[in-house]
Amino acid sequence: MGRPGGDEQAMAGFEFHETMAGGFRLRGDGRDRPMSFTVRARSFTWASFLRQPQVEIEGEVDAEGFADHRYLRGTLGMDPLRTRTLPYAFSFAANDGAPHTFTGTKILHPARLVESMTVLPGAIYDGAGERVGEALLRFDVQHDLRRFLQSFRLA
Repeated sequence: MGRPGGDEQAMAGFEFHETMAGGFRLRGDGRDRPMSFTVRARSFTWASFLRQPQVEIEGEVDAEGFADHRYLRGTLGMDPLRTRTLPYAFSFAANDGAPHTFTGTKILHPARLVESMTVLPGAIYDGAGERVGEALLRFDVQHDLRRFLQSFRLA
């Protein structure tokens, strides 16, 4: 075991919280419905993050009438300088208990950096990998930026 404040502390990871909100549409249903997710993103050590710039996420997805306040777990890729993307992928169970996944990617554009870092187009897949819906979510800079920045801490 390391000394307090020694190697263990130096190797500690980080965490932050993020909320994305917008709408989704299921295949065959012409109406948009509200959708949001709130996650705790965590890297357990800096060394693991530097080897693979990705964090684990867990939290809650709320997709009206489809996945109401359901637990989610997945990953968020965080290598934007090299890939110019921030890919999200998480699994959750719909209201009927069936497994689903959400995948989406923020594609970073230097000329529109703030906008591109706040818009997340995505898709919803069923347990067989069939695309069953699409979503467009946004990070609300005006209302959520302060809370987002304050949530960063060593883990």
